[in-house]
Amino acid sequence: MKYAVAAAATLLMGGCASSYPAGSAPSGWARYSQMPADTAEMMTGEILFVTDRAPRGGGYGVERSTSMAAGKARIEVKGIDAPAYGAFMSGESDQRPAYSADSISEIVRFPGTPLAFSIENGVLTRERPSLARYQEAGKAFQGMLSEAVASQDTGNVLLYVHGFNNTFDHGAFNLFEVWNASGRASVPVLFSWPTGGRSVWGYLGDTQDGDFAIFHLKEVIRLISAAPEVDSVTILAHSRGVSLVTDALRELMIEARGSGLSMRDTYRVENLILAAPDMDLGVMEQRLVAEAFGMGFGQINVYVNPGDDALGLSGWVFGAPRFGALTAESMSEESKAVFRGVRSVSFISVTDADRFDPHNYFRRHPGVLADIAATIRTGAHPGDPERPLEKGELNFWSIDQQYVPRLQQQPKEP
Repeated sequence: MKYAVAAAATLLMGGCASSYPAGSAPSGWARYSQMPADTAEMMTGEILFVTDRAPRGGGYGVERSTSMAAGKARIEVKGIDAPAYGAFMSGESDQRPAYSADSISEIVRFPGTPLAFSIENGVLTRERPSLARYQEAGKAFQGMLSEAVASQDTGNVLLYVHGFNNTFDHGAFNLFEVWNASGRASVPVLFSWPTGGRSVWGYLGDTQDGDFAIFHLKEVIRLISAAPEVDSVTILAHSRGVSLVTDALRELMIEARGSGLSMRDTYRVENLILAAPDMDLGVMEQRLVAEAFGMGFGQINVYVNPGDDALGLSGWVFGAPRFGALTAESMSEESKAVFRGVRSVSFISVTDADRFDPHNYFRRHPGVLADIAATIRTGAHPGDPERPLEKGELNFWSIDQQYVPRLQQQPKEP
């Protein structure tokens, strides 16, 4: 019962954002290159989404849907004007914005899965009409993505997967914040899975809902990476969303290896960012180390906080320590030996996370948000000039609220 009282309120009341307080201003935002000269441009924006939540009330609820929906959500900054938002984003004001999803437009509806099939002579054959409808829906989503790439003038895609107990809107707001913090240097895509449990038992049920969503997430990653206009993909996952992402990517990696293909060349995931991962530590060690998971991506950045109360409760529920509370001392000797030679996986310890939010620090800690934004913008690794993190033991780095990335200031357009 070590965490049952102290941490229960954290998970049940806040968890991964059951309410939505605005995030923090990223450290050094005003000095980022290529920021819009007029902050008014960032007061509203359109993100793409794919979800397997069931429709509800003009949006999406907490129940499962066997058919994915894709569309666009228009997000708007509320409560403050453009100059005040600029002051907030620059860290010059504590006046915080609010957000609203002004419109959620479903444009594509996929057929439900599994698609109808038959087995003849031991061979599985999909029913042609349903397969054709599914493929047409995929092409329609890729058409939306191509339009967004042309509009944003970038071939970089940012795919965000939220954690436990997020509403669809809150996931969209999370992505909008990170997208703005990084100077809109990518095309933002939200994958929203069905979560909405408000108790320990709801948390366990939502774990199964996450498993339900893995097939759909794999399909989304396939569609994004197969779009010819896409140059690279950054995947950002938070908390329980990390489990969905790593399971989906692991299965795609097995498929690629079995077909003699390169995971990195096929899916073009250059940056895999895992924030406060709610996963079994031993399982993730096996995945990263024994299965050589890290070889499939340009880099993997894992943000950890040993004082994360929500992960403490999760560890108590599942009876195993969580990956997001990792320290160098808690790693197995086998893993330590491997990581001495693996440079593509970095663990970033947030030394003062508790001052902001011990679990949702990826957007509420100014240093962490700035580092994530710098990674999205530049693809730089820890220790590169753009990301001057403090080096620790093995593949560990540390970060605090004083951290500021070193991004060259570009002259603004007249």
